[in-house]
Amino acid sequence: MASKIEPYKGIAATYDEIRPSYPEKLIKDIIAKTGIGLGNRLLEIGPGTGKATIQFAEKGFSVHGIELGEDMAAIFRNKCKQYEKVTVEVAPFEQWTGRDNEEYDMIYCAQAFHWLDPNLKYEKCHKLLKDSGYLVLFWYNPCDDDSPKAKERQSKIDRIVDKYVSKYFVKDESSQRREHDGVYKEDERLKEIKNSGLFTLVEKIEYLEETRNSADEYLKIMKSVPAFAAILDGLDDMSISNMNNEIKEVINGYGGYVSSFLNFSLYITKK
Repeated sequence: MASKIEPYKGIAATYDEIRPSYPEKLIKDIIAKTGIGLGNRLLEIGPGTGKATIQFAEKGFSVHGIELGEDMAAIFRNKCKQYEKVTVEVAPFEQWTGRDNEEYDMIYCAQAFHWLDPNLKYEKCHKLLKDSGYLVLFWYNPCDDDSPKAKERQSKIDRIVDKYVSKYFVKDESSQRREHDGVYKEDERLKEIKNSGLFTLVEKIEYLEETRNSADEYLKIMKSVPAFAAILDGLDDMSISNMNNEIKEVINGYGGYVSSFLNFSLYITKK
């Protein structure tokens, strides 16, 4: 069986354009609560297009990123070229061998740790960290508007997508995309950290931000999600265009935008 293509192949530019950065308070909390300084070495797992990287680089930190996707890394390199202390390698983290046994003061991962092999990721991070080093993980999840009108709108959108999948979707075994919606049950991430037995939770902090997206922005967000991109992979251009137009018509019929909250969860752990 052919191996699946990396999840953001072909959609990295859309991801970079439409996905949010992280709350500035979240970044400042990481720095304050870990006590990292400009002389410390940071390793970032799955930096993608560099959204979180930039927020550390702008403050003068040295960051080395390990990124799975060449598409993402190309945007990362262009975005971070002005920061001499920021570097990136393209490799699966699980297979990456490190650099001359270098140890890091902090390893962090933004919106990507769920992609990694659960049987390896904590152990490898533990080995790569200095004694008393920090493993910092953060994600965001959308908290959708649960009003009756919003639920009605979403139900109509879901039916449109289901209609095009059932009628026009063609599965290509040779180019299946890796999928993961990133959604976890309550405290499942915390449980995973504790079950590793390798890290002590220092603090968990949550942040809430409201977002409003037009119909076009909503479609770009959906395209940047690998699970939805996998649907688009199996549709022809005409079907995608027709489906998008039907979805936009629904959103425009409900005020022209989709409102939701983003719940950012920060986990600061110590070796």
